[in-house]
Amino acid sequence: MTRRLQVYGTPEITVTFDPNVCIHSGCCLAALPAVFDVRRMRWIQPEATSADAVADAVTQCPSGALRYYRVSRNLSAKSSLTRAVLLNELAMMLASDSTRDARAQGIAEAIRAARDYRWVGIYTVGPDEIAVVGFTGEAAPVFPCFPVTQGLNGAAVSSGETVVVNDVAEDPRYLTAFGSTRSEMVVPVVRSATREVVGTIDIESERANAFADDDRALVEDCARTIVGLWE
Repeated sequence: MTRRLQVYGTPEITVTFDPNVCIHSGCCLAALPAVFDVRRMRWIQPEATSADAVADAVTQCPSGALRYYRVSRNLSAKSSLTRAVLLNELAMMLASDSTRDARAQGIAEAIRAARDYRWVGIYTVGPDEIAVVGFTGEAAPVFPCFPVTQGLNGAAVSSGETVVVNDVAEDPRYLTAFGSTRSEMVVPVVRSATREVVGTIDIESERANAFADDDRALVEDCARTIVGLWE
């Protein structure tokens, strides 16, 4: 069973612990017993010493189960933390006993909330048709299913590559999901063993030029994480 990423923070540093990859080397306990103590309910207390000392201890973790983020020094650290928490949340959803549609719905909402996206849809790809299986909000897209050759989803399926269009009015491939959409990003979900595109993550915004490289990188990580939804 996939277990939840643990997050412990101070204004200067945030430490995460992934119990799914820990090999129980004990390095952290030996390095800073005031901070790392498994006898406590809140077993990591980064406020017990300086942020520099905590960072030094975390870097000794041989498995990578412990990671740190200096949120006050580096703005990219916040993005890295968001990514770690989101991917763990998606892995937990995949491991749940819920139906595929319920898991797809939860995945769409988690991705939307991570970056405050307006709308996120999870689509499944069949031999002839692309169909939505989970989405955020109350309104379904105008075309909940459509031929596999159509739209920006169709382009992503055909190429096996992410499609980003930051002004849909300028792209004749755009298939309307919402009349107010200005930007759309579609990331294919690819089964690595066969390179088959089994699904897509579709993100839409009412703003032009809404998606940057870090959005693309985050959602591509999500696509690799959720491929088990089609297993």
